[in-house]
Amino acid sequence: MTTKETPAATAGATKAKSPLHQMTLEHPTQFWNDGCEETTLRTAMEHGATGATSNPVLVLEAIDADPARWREVTAQLVRDHGNETEEQIAWRLVAKLAVNAAALLEPMFHASNGARGRLSLQVSPRLYPSAAAMVEQGVGFTKLAPNVAVKVPAVGGGIDAMEELTARGIVVNATVSFTVAQTVAVADAVERGLVRAKAAGIDTSGMTPWCTIMVGRLDDHLRDQAKDRGLSMDPEVIRQASTAVMREAYRVFRERGYRTTLLAAAMRSHHHWSEFIGGDVVVTIPPAWQTKFNAAGVDVRARMQEQVSPAVVESLLSNFHDFHRAFAVDGMTTPEFAQFGASKKTLHQFLGGYERLLSFVRHVMLPLDAETVPKGKA
Repeated sequence: MTTKETPAATAGATKAKSPLHQMTLEHPTQFWNDGCEETTLRTAMEHGATGATSNPVLVLEAIDADPARWREVTAQLVRDHGNETEEQIAWRLVAKLAVNAAALLEPMFHASNGARGRLSLQVSPRLYPSAAAMVEQGVGFTKLAPNVAVKVPAVGGGIDAMEELTARGIVVNATVSFTVAQTVAVADAVERGLVRAKAAGIDTSGMTPWCTIMVGRLDDHLRDQAKDRGLSMDPEVIRQASTAVMREAYRVFRERGYRTTLLAAAMRSHHHWSEFIGGDVVVTIPPAWQTKFNAAGVDVRARMQEQVSPAVVESLLSNFHDFHRAFAVDGMTTPEFAQFGASKKTLHQFLGGYERLLSFVRHVMLPLDAETVPKGKA
């Protein structure tokens, strides 16, 4: 893994505005805004955020933050592209949101020579089985702004898609990822893609690939299993499952020298931020959790190199087969990734969010009698 410039060495007289900002100034750990809504992204950037991410659920949250505005934008898209399907209009709407967020980050992107300031934009969840379809959509995303990274699920055809996109010089970010085995498969695919890109004469020096571990969702999955089995487990033990997986993946990445940077997502408590401080990683944090973390009174110190208690790891291994699958480097094969419990739950949520986005567009295109669409300009 490449080592980033140490923030503390370049911060100068900059004063931290919050604990999150302090982290970015004193440690190599970055944080991103988990969402593409403009107001919250601006606030996050004031507190040190160096990127942003999106998915169907987050797009809906951005729309819900200013529904009148985005309903009118959608209505105008319908008027301008009257022969297109609701799905085509939905992606034009996503593009509008993405372009606005990417523009806020673009000065940082250029100032850092691409090391920071990217918007991670997720491909359609419907495409997860098809590498070719995800590559085609991902290539289209890169035409929206120079600082777009393509977010691809680490299931189905996603591993092949990430290799192909990387080979074309496109920065990727893996999502729907919960296990060390998935992160290793992603990093290996990226390495293969980088070799191919260099062979094709593509300059890869500014490429900054990422691989997400959805830490909170792994803990959720194990809690669900404990409940379903009537297993009495200390919640604190289960809470540490994702910390153990994140730190093990980090150890493997550093040992193997992967170019890919790990990213923690899906916050459930301050531990999903504080336990990773000091690592050369990214933590992507929803706006509400940013507020909570900044007010939590947690000491901003390096913890990434600390170990989860061996007794805790042994308890998790002995009680949860799925923790072994998540923790072991060879815990799963690539064809098994999509069938992992947390993967299936997350894909269903993303697909549900996508359906709700299409429903929003549908009600603009075909408003029911009680609904109105702002007139705007024809």
